[in-house]
Amino acid sequence: MHFVIQIRMNKAKELLLATDATLQEIGKAVGYPDGYYLAKMFKKYMGIAPIRYRKQHASPNVPSTVARLGIVEGRTSLYIDNDYHNQHIFEEELLMYRSRKKPLAITLLLCLTLLLSACSSGGAGSPSANEGARKSTNQVEANSSNNTATPSQTKTVTTIKGDIEVPVNPQRVVVLYLMGDLLALGVNPVGISSVEEGAAFASELDGVTSLGAFKPDPEAVTALNPDLIIVTNEEIYEGLKKIAPTVYIPYDLPVEERLKLLGEILGKEGQAQEMLDNFHKKVEQSKEKLKQAGILDKTATIMESNKGSMAVMTGLGYGRGSQIIYQYLGMKAPEVLQREIENARNDATSKDVSYEVLHEYVGDYIFRSSFEGMVDLSNNTIWKNLPAVKEGRLIDMSFGLFFYNDIYSLDKQLDFIVDSLLKTVD
Repeated sequence: MHFVIQIRMNKAKELLLATDATLQEIGKAVGYPDGYYLAKMFKKYMGIAPIRYRKQHASPNVPSTVARLGIVEGRTSLYIDNDYHNQHIFEEELLMYRSRKKPLAITLLLCLTLLLSACSSGGAGSPSANEGARKSTNQVEANSSNNTATPSQTKTVTTIKGDIEVPVNPQRVVVLYLMGDLLALGVNPVGISSVEEGAAFASELDGVTSLGAFKPDPEAVTALNPDLIIVTNEEIYEGLKKIAPTVYIPYDLPVEERLKLLGEILGKEGQAQEMLDNFHKKVEQSKEKLKQAGILDKTATIMESNKGSMAVMTGLGYGRGSQIIYQYLGMKAPEVLQREIENARNDATSKDVSYEVLHEYVGDYIFRSSFEGMVDLSNNTIWKNLPAVKEGRLIDMSFGLFFYNDIYSLDKQLDFIVDSLLKTVD
C-alpha cells in the first residue's frame, strides 16, 4: 500500500503542476474518492497542502481544460490495469531497501571490531588483547543476562488476534491513531503516528516521537524500546508484533468497545468506564440544551465543497462530525439522506450532488468541512441563496479537529458543535 500511495502522490504532483484540474478531478484520477481525501493524504504524505504546492511550483504553461479532462478520464488504465508498472516500482523499492541494509551491517561489524579492540591496550593477537576481548564479551553476556533476569509482570488479554500477553503496567507505549484515547486514560505514549494540524490533542503530544502517517519503520519503533504497541491496521500489526507485545484494534470498532478494551489492556478499566459515563452524561446534557433552544429536532447536512459539485456525507464512517451530529446527538438529515445514512451506518460513504439540485439535500443546518485549498463559494449564487447559508446556519468545521474519532477528540467535537448551534439562536 505504501508503494501505491507513493505512485499516487507522484502522479498528483504531476497533475497539480501540468494541468488546471480541480482537487476533485485529480483525486479521482489517482484513485481517491474525492478531492477532500486527496487533500488529506497529500498533506500527510508530502507535508504541504496540494493547493499550496501548486502555487509554490506553478508553471505559466497550463494545458487546456480539454487536455485536463482527457488525463482524468484515463485514470483507470494508469492505476488499476497497469500491474506491470506497479510491480516494477515495487521491485525498485525492494532493491533500494535491500541496498540500505548492507551499509548498516558493515557499520555494525566495524563498531563491534572497534569495541573489542578498545577493551585492551595490547596489540592485535596478543594475549592481553585476547583477554580483554574475552572480558568484554563476558561483561556483555552478563549485562544481557541481567536485563532478562527479571521480566515485567504480564497479564493475558483477549483481542481480535487471540490471547496476547501484555505488561501489567506498561511504561513505554507506541500507539498509532488512537492517541486521544490513551491521553484520556492518562497514558503518555513514547511514539505516535503523525498528528493532523488542529487536532484536539495536538499540543498534548508536542515533542513526542512521530512515526509518520503511514506504515512506521520497524527500526524506528524498535529504537523507542516499547513495552506495548497498539495499532489500528492489520498489516502494520504483522510487521511490528515481533518487536514487543502488540495489540490490533480495528479503527472502526465502536468507541465504547474500543475504550473498554484499552482500559483492560492498560489496567485502566475503572477510568475507562468513568470516561464513558461522563461523556454520555455530557451528551444528554447537550441534547437537553439543544432541545430547550428548539434545535434538536432540526435537520442537518454534512458536506464539503468541490468545484462543480458538493460531496454530501451519507455514512458515519466518513467522520467530519457525523458521529456527534447523527449518532450521539441524534439529529436527523433531510429524508432523502436519512435513508442512506441508516443503510450505510458506519461505512465511509458520500455522494456528489450538483449545485443545481443541492437544495434537495440541504437541511436546516449545514456543517461544512473546511480545509486549506477548499473551493471558494463566496461568489456562487446557488450556494449563497440556500436558506441555511443566507440565515446564518452554516457552520464550518476544521478538518484537523474532526479527523479523529477517539474519546478525547469526540468530547471536543461535541463542545464545538453544540456551542456553534446555540450561537445561531442567540
